[in-house]
Amino acid sequence: MIRKIFQWVGSLLVGGMLLLLFLSLIGYLKPKEELGETLPFPTPSPTLSPWENITLDQISFGEPKVVLTGTLGFQILRWISNDEVLILRDTKPGGRENAIEVFNVETQKVRRLAEGSYFRSPVWNPIERAVVYSEYDLEHDEPPEQADLVWQSLDTGEKQILASNVTLPIILVEGGKGALAYDVEEKALRGKLVAPFAEERRIPFGQYAMRIPTPYGWEYKTAVSPDGKWQVVYNCEHFLLLDTKEGEIKEIDLGTEGPGGKGLPRWALNAQWSPDGKKIAIIATRGHLPNPVRFFLLLDPQTGALQEISLSKPFGIYTVQWSPNGRFLLVSGFIDLNEEGFPIIEHRLIDPSTGRERKLNLFPSNPLLGRSFAWSPDGKRLILNCTEPGLAALCIIPVEVQR
Repeated sequence: MIRKIFQWVGSLLVGGMLLLLFLSLIGYLKPKEELGETLPFPTPSPTLSPWENITLDQISFGEPKVVLTGTLGFQILRWISNDEVLILRDTKPGGRENAIEVFNVETQKVRRLAEGSYFRSPVWNPIERAVVYSEYDLEHDEPPEQADLVWQSLDTGEKQILASNVTLPIILVEGGKGALAYDVEEKALRGKLVAPFAEERRIPFGQYAMRIPTPYGWEYKTAVSPDGKWQVVYNCEHFLLLDTKEGEIKEIDLGTEGPGGKGLPRWALNAQWSPDGKKIAIIATRGHLPNPVRFFLLLDPQTGALQEISLSKPFGIYTVQWSPNGRFLLVSGFIDLNEEGFPIIEHRLIDPSTGRERKLNLFPSNPLLGRSFAWSPDGKRLILNCTEPGLAALCIIPVEVQR
């Protein structure tokens, strides 16, 4: 009996201690603001991008530095990371044979992906980190009209042929999981998916087909949106917006050279997506090439609305690139000829929302350089073609924002 009493008392003591512990824990966890105090959690302060809320004058461009040289020409295709640039290097005179390479601007090492005849620009697939290109057989096909459509992974180096006997344009499909090119006989874009299965895909394209053989102006160029979901392909007849996931094609009218539908229709020479994919900067012309007349347009791909950017003085624009925040546009263009008859290049930084321009002097000692260029995704570098007679070269210019 006494033993049971001790057990009962012991149970009460243990229970009481657990109750006190539980009440203490509740008091500890109870929000302190109910007691008139504020929780001491730190308030995170958002990191302001150096490109936010700046003016044209706050962007500083450094001295150009030669980073890569060669005996023949280079073509800058695009940055594929903050340190890597996809380039096309001529391997034989005349640009008939070349190599697709990745140039690391930090290490200055070059990685060759392929060598052959790829003189029509490869397409970069940002979703799958792959290069898609047309590989021509110059030995048995002169002039070359048909090609193999090749998919090459940048990470593994693996190559796959997605279609044979096709030509431009090259189109990504299924959100970048495969690619197509134009089959002249079928009058359709034809190719395959790479993953998970090599399923064939076809999209009718006969009404947009370019003429073969292709004098300059008929040949299709292309630009893929930053997220890989959209793509524009364009030549002197068509400007097409493609949904790479659904395979749908929409033709966009770039208007005419004069207001009210007057004059010749405008067509695109160059098109560049903004970093957020909401705008496309377009360099357009009209009529037949060579033609120094240039129109500078901004296209909203969702609505098809066009905005024409008026420049302060005549300017035959060659190249356009967006700044990292998608607010400014850097352009190069022709302003005059020097005594030897070579074109003098001028660079301008433009704010399309205000129309303000800033003239740059990127190559003080040689204004003939820098016609083609690309701006790194983080905005810290420009890579420019600084080829001179007898020496092919690429230059890097550092870029800073000064607050």
